[in-house]
Amino acid sequence: MLLKIDERKKVDISIVIVTMNHLSKVVNLMPTIEKLKGDQFSFEVIMVDNCSSDGTVEFVRGNYPDVILKVNTEVNGFAYNNNLGAALSSGEYIFICNPDIILMDKSVEKMLHFAKAHPKTGILCPQLLNPDLSYQQSIRNFHSLKIMFYRLLSRGNDNAQNKVVKDYLLIDFDKKVTQNVDWAIGAAMLLKRQVYQELKGFDEKFFLYVEDEDLCLRAWQSNYEVTYYPEAVMIHDHQRSSASKINKLTWFHLKSFVYFIFKYKLFFKNLNRKACGANESSVSLH
Repeated sequence: MLLKIDERKKVDISIVIVTMNHLSKVVNLMPTIEKLKGDQFSFEVIMVDNCSSDGTVEFVRGNYPDVILKVNTEVNGFAYNNNLGAALSSGEYIFICNPDIILMDKSVEKMLHFAKAHPKTGILCPQLLNPDLSYQQSIRNFHSLKIMFYRLLSRGNDNAQNKVVKDYLLIDFDKKVTQNVDWAIGAAMLLKRQVYQELKGFDEKFFLYVEDEDLCLRAWQSNYEVTYYPEAVMIHDHQRSSASKINKLTWFHLKSFVYFIFKYKLFFKNLNRKACGANESSVSLH
């Protein structure tokens, strides 16, 4: 039986994971979460399973009984499921963690210490690596209608040589420097509960994709900073769909793009965090 939040012991961090037939990823993630028990903070794990049929639920129940498990009876979107997990949580901080993340040594603890020392940071994002330990381009500039056009034209190929795409992907980004950024992909991000609640979590009108950019944009509009913190390193074992294929995920992406365009009226303007009313801290982030 799931205890009510006010009956549970409060923790420093609630790790929220949304799964949907991710057993092959969860088996790699969960042992790295178990290692956090040796770190100097308390945490809980909340997993929202989105109607998996690959044995994910049975695996977690059988091997990790402390996980707070919510099993959906119908398929819901990424934004809805993360908001559901956050609503079930009790932590001072909420760590959104995709099932294809692998935590490196002390990565979460480092993020917690940084977040506590920098209260203006509303969303804190780690450095993500590919499985071969090469740097993963997870930091982005905000979209514009022009960028969306070229991204669709190149079918989301991160290796496209178009200058607009390269600038959007921040190919020349200094990955070794802690710095504020427009947004980062939502595979791993730490937010103070107060900030998550103030922003009302993810916009559930996004079923899949772009909800992470939207959350970061609203953080900037609320005068919180979005910060890239390379001292915290994690592996993101993400398998992208082939850029040559148009499939169901492509249509989800397109639908989210269209909603994003209309939501922020991007027909004749570009976005940047200063234009959002952001007042960035002058305090060094190092």
